[in-house]
Parts: sequence; C-alpha cells; structure tokens
Amino acid sequence: MLDMRYHIASLIAVFLALAIGILLGTVIVDKGLLANQQTSLVKRIESNFNVLREENRTLKSELYEKREFENKAAPLVIKDKLAGANVVIIATGLLTDNSFLTNLTDDLKRAGATVNNVTVEKDFNINDQAITLLQPYMQTPLNKENARELILKRMVDDLGTSSDNTSSAAGATGSDNSYLLQLKSLGFIKTDIDFNVPDRIFNKAIIVGGSDKDEVPRVTDLPIILELKSLNIRTVGTETSSCKKSYMRPYQAAGIPTVDNINERIGVVSAIYALTGIDGNFGTKKTAGQPMPTLQ
Repeated sequence: MLDMRYHIASLIAVFLALAIGILLGTVIVDKGLLANQQTSLVKRIESNFNVLREENRTLKSELYEKREFENKAAPLVIKDKLAGANVVIIATGLLTDNSFLTNLTDDLKRAGATVNNVTVEKDFNINDQAITLLQPYMQTPLNKENARELILKRMVDDLGTSSDNTSSAAGATGSDNSYLLQLKSLGFIKTDIDFNVPDRIFNKAIIVGGSDKDEVPRVTDLPIILELKSLNIRTVGTETSSCKKSYMRPYQAAGIPTVDNINERIGVVSAIYALTGIDGNFGTKKTAGQPMPTLQ
C-alpha cells in the first residue's frame, strides 16, 4: 500500500514538474518574442521619425524659399497698382496679434497709395454722456438701440466725403474732422489720421475683421461695409489665416471681395489687386474661390 501511494505521489510529482517546465518554457519563449517585437517596433518608430524629420526639413526649406520669392516678387507685382489712391484700413476684429497691419500699410504705400489706419473698439460704451456729445453731429435722434449703427455710419461718411458734401448716413452735413476727433477722445476709435490735413477723402477701404473671441460682424462690420458701399468706396473684407472666428461668409453676403490671409504677403497682394477692381474671394480657407487673383 505504501509502495502504491509512493508510486502515485511520484507520478503526480513528475506531472507537476512537467507542467511547470512547460509553463516556464512558454513564458521564456513569450518573453523572447516580446523582446523581438519591441526591438522591431523601436526600429520602425526610429525609421518613421527619421522620414518625418527629413520631410519637415524639406517643408521648412520650401516654405523659406516660397517666402523669399514672395518678398522679392511682391514689390514688383504691386508697383503703382494704387497710384493716387487714398486707402483707409478699418480694423474691427478682436485679434491677439495685429502686428501684420504694419506690413499691410507698408505694401499699400509701395503700391502708390496714401494710407491711414482706424481701429474701431468693439466694446465702446454708448452711455448718456456719449449720446449727448455726439447728438449735435446727427439729425436722427440717438438712443442706445440705434446709436452704435448711426455712430459708425457717420464715421464712414466723414472718412469718405468732403466738408462741402452732405452725409448720407445719419443725416448730418459733411466732415470738418471734429466728429472723428470726438470719437477718438471718447475712446471709440484709434487712428493715425493727421487731422491737420483738410478733407482727406478716402476712396478705397480694407476692412480687417475676424476675431480670436466669440464676436459677430453684424453689430460693427456690416454697418460700416454697407455705408462704404453706399458711398461707392471700393471695399475689400479681410481677416488673418489664423483667426478663430471667420467673418468671410457675412462679408461675401454683403457683396464685397474677400481675402482670408491678409497676414501673409500673398494675401496683401490679393487685397491690393482686389482694390483695383478685381472681384473674387481669395485665400486658403474653404470660403475662398481661388488662392489669389490673376496677376496683371
């Protein structure tokens, strides 16, 4: 009996040892396979990274060459395109970075234009005091419901008409610069206009909209655009390629040409050609019909 038990125990021990051996062998094999897979994966990642790094270098080189070409070609293709024009840049968008306005102004001057900038403050406070100060410039009674639209329209009238003409927006007579000075003193606008120059009449306008905040163009941009159109001032609606809130569709619905990459040299060239009378929607976004106008 003892021999039988010993024999059974021996058999069990043998099977257990065999099972353990099989299990250990499987683990060792799996570890070996896993190590091989890991090595293979690392090599593939390194290979893909090297390919991406090389592609990135190529793209940077191509981008540099593109910008160099644009910088060299732009002065040639815009030369005298706006000779004799008075252009006002009206900035309405809440943008984090508007440093591109300097380059835009410089290129407009290279095209032969006289250029001034007006920035409309989005959140200017139309209180009772402001209404009292601005009412003498209007024939229509101002209230908090209609004041913003009428104030902006009168601003456009003063930019686009001489002092011996009659304003078409707010029913007031032409400009002697005092109205624009009043808007500036109230903090409604910022401008580099030299008010000592009499009757500077702007005959072309660039609206710089788009926003990095949740703003809509209805309350500021559209009244300005509609008034510019009523005065037959050639107007181009623009925004940067990186703005978070696009104004392109409302601008296009208002019937003006648009450029959605005004912060880029090619966008500035497009805007200048659009100011000469070429219609279209230019840029890189879905709302654009073509990258840029045909150069002439």
